[in-house]
Formats: sequence, C-alpha cells, structure tokens
Amino acid sequence: MEKDGFDLARQVFDEMCKRGVRPSVVSYNMLIGFVGRSGELGEAVRLKEEMTQKGIEPNAVTYGILMEGLCAEGRYGDARKLMFDMEYQGCETEVRNYGVLMSDCGRRGDFEGMRELMAEMKRRKMKPDWVIYSILVNYLCGRGRVDEAYKVFVDMQMKGVEVRAAVYRMMVDGFCRARRFDMGLRVLNAMLSSGHCPRGESFRDLIVGLCEDGRVSDACFVLEEMEKRKMVLDGEGWGALVQAFCGGCKGNIDLLRELTSMEYVDDG
Repeated sequence: MEKDGFDLARQVFDEMCKRGVRPSVVSYNMLIGFVGRSGELGEAVRLKEEMTQKGIEPNAVTYGILMEGLCAEGRYGDARKLMFDMEYQGCETEVRNYGVLMSDCGRRGDFEGMRELMAEMKRRKMKPDWVIYSILVNYLCGRGRVDEAYKVFVDMQMKGVEVRAAVYRMMVDGFCRARRFDMGLRVLNAMLSSGHCPRGESFRDLIVGLCEDGRVSDACFVLEEMEKRKMVLDGEGWGALVQAFCGGCKGNIDLLRELTSMEYVDDG
C-alpha cells in the first residue's frame, strides 16, 4: 500500500516537473521521508542525489530523514558520520539532527551516549530545545530512572527552555510508575500552575497511589483539580478513595454505589 502511495506521489511530482514547476527541497523531503519510512533507504539516498543534481541543496531535514533511516537499520555509526559529513557538503547541522541520534541512543538504553551528545552540543554552542530535553526525560522515565529525569526537567527550566505539557506528563507518569507519588504530586502542582493539564489516567493513578500511601487529603486535592477541569474519575479511582475513607467497613460498597450513581464518575 505504501509503495502504491509513493508511486502515485512520484507521478504527481514528475507531472509537476513536466509542467515547468520547479520542485523545492520540501517536495523532495516529502518523497524521501515517504520511502525512508517504508525502509527503502537506498531509494531515499538516490532521491537525495537526484535533488543535488538538479541544483536543489539538501537541508538539515533531508539529512535528518536519512539519519533516521540509518538508525532504523542499526547503523548508528553511519548516521553519526553523516551528520558531520553534511557540514562538508555545505549544510549546517541543526538541533534536530542531534535529536535523531539521541532518540536512537534512548531506544537502545545508551544513556552515556545521550550525555555525550548533550556535551557535544554544548561544546558547539548549540542550545538544546524542548524536544531534546523531552527525549531525555522520556527514555529516562521509561527505564525507571526518574531521579535523573527530574534533574533534566529542572535543568531545562533553569536554562529557560519552555516546559511543554508533554514533558510534564512524562514526569508525572514516570513518578507514578515508580510509585513516587509525592514527587508526582509536586510535578502535578507545577504543571497546573503553568496552565497545563495531565491526562485523566494520570490523575487517577495519582489518586490511587496517594490513597495507598495513606495521603487521603492529597488524593482529595487531586480529585478537586479534576472536577475543576470537568474531568471524571473512573471506578478504580473511586474505589481507592472509598477504601481509604472506609477501610474494610461494611458500608463501603454502598457508598461506592452511591458515588458512582452521580455524575462524577466515568462508568467506562
């Protein structure tokens, strides 16, 4: 199906050229990206050479796509070499190119490689953007290294890099998975103060975890923040609250039934 899609896109592209419409680097990048995602790295390289022959200079996006293809084939070393070769070919390396390499290191659990890339960016006076930081936070949290992720999270704030909602969510979810609900709540407060909001599942996980830790008042605070945003808590969250309030008392099932009959709970 993807091959058929590329053939059609190529036909349109060639028709444009026949009509005298000069293709742009964006047009070529779309084609290169298409074949690159299909695993046809050889064709992607051929297209890059074709655009050069036509006097259209590849940009950082072009090389980034090729680097992703190399990484997908397990050729990290070649992707890293290409990033430096691009400068010899007149194309300045951008932060996005480092992001490709960092993502590959993260997928392989090579955090030392990620730190080296960050240090290299610093030496080259390149300022990491929020995407670079989010890559670090995402993979560190995914491996349970939440304290290291939190240091990165704090560092990006100190460096004046905007913390997007996605990064806050990674940290809240990461602390919840690590059962560090106190820290999850701390990040939640910062997130809400910044005008962002976590997913309903993140709210629920915090409520359940805080209840299990005996921090019922904090769990109720999280519930109130959900209600302010017209978000509903599911049965698992309500069950944790009922258990925390009532323990093993006989009436907790009736109370849960009463609560779930109201419009504050997600039946799904």
